[in-house]
Amino acid sequence: MSNGAAIYLRLSREDRDLDISESISNQRMQLMQYAETHGIHIDAIFSDDGVSGTRWEREGLHAMLRAIEDGWIQTVLVKDLSRLSRDYIRTGELLEQWFPAHGVRLISVGDVLDTDVPSAAMDYSPFRAVMDDWYARDISRKVRAAIYARQKAGFCTSASLPYGYIRGEDGIHTAHTDVITRIFDLYEHGMSCCGIANTLSRLRIAPPNHGNACWNDVSVRNILCNPAYTGRLRLHTTQKISYKCGKRKRLPESEGVVYEVPQIIPLLQFERVQEMMQKRAHIPRQQHWASGRIFCGCCGARYMLAHERGGIRLICGGRKRGSKCGNPSVLLKRLLEDITSALTEGCIPMADIILPQIAERIVLFPEQAEVYLRCASSQ
Repeated sequence: MSNGAAIYLRLSREDRDLDISESISNQRMQLMQYAETHGIHIDAIFSDDGVSGTRWEREGLHAMLRAIEDGWIQTVLVKDLSRLSRDYIRTGELLEQWFPAHGVRLISVGDVLDTDVPSAAMDYSPFRAVMDDWYARDISRKVRAAIYARQKAGFCTSASLPYGYIRGEDGIHTAHTDVITRIFDLYEHGMSCCGIANTLSRLRIAPPNHGNACWNDVSVRNILCNPAYTGRLRLHTTQKISYKCGKRKRLPESEGVVYEVPQIIPLLQFERVQEMMQKRAHIPRQQHWASGRIFCGCCGARYMLAHERGGIRLICGGRKRGSKCGNPSVLLKRLLEDITSALTEGCIPMADIILPQIAERIVLFPEQAEVYLRCASSQ
């Protein structure tokens, strides 16, 4: 068992803008000086630069926690508790439970806190954690209000613009207008979204998301439904559920802000296309129990269910989006037969009936060599 010591450094974007003394280099210098003065040998330095303390998924933090679990680190130095976390629940969990359970000594230099030395600072640490959390909440509220004020004042605050628009020094300009107009014209002349996507891919036109190898029906449909091409870019359409959560909720249309951009598609043509899309819309099928539960064992993509005359066929979603995954498609009926046979051989009764209820995730491998089933219960 090693008795190593580590330094943890963190700086968020907001901290970087507010105070240069909070920089990663200054935190490192201060903690190294403290360690040298107190005879502590530093074996490792972990850092997260530009990451909010409200986020738990931090690469540097989790690397340090893994090193502690492996027995390499038993002493941790931070500038103050807010560097460790601005979530008072997480801070309390680390300080009161996780670190003591792993025999870790925590030193917070700015808070004059050393868990090996009983002091009043330990008694006040929960209140410090709450104040650090409140600070993150207050900053989030102020930033959101400032962004909304800029939007109302006529500034475009969108981090990314729709396909066909680029940001210039003197405003927003159009790009790929010929592609946008071709998509609307082809759809008006009766071509489907999949047909348009295949046409654009054959012409080797770069798709909106360069991470995809080719166009798909979703990217085409997103363009056809976006009112920005009529010259009205909608801002403030969604908002984070919480400053601690990355999930977003859609806001009422009355709260949105419209930013004027150069028009690419005439308003009448856009409205005609919307009417055509509503007329062509299919009645959604009832969701199949296997939807979202089958994953490709090669690339990890979720399998898509395609309804055919012979039954439901499973197709690798990554392969359909243009990736190089070579996992072939398979009939769902064939997969269920294989799984049912395996469950029956394992003396599980009525496997064909209970399978939809117990199957939480099925990983499909090439040629049906192996099927792994993680059950939701111990039936």
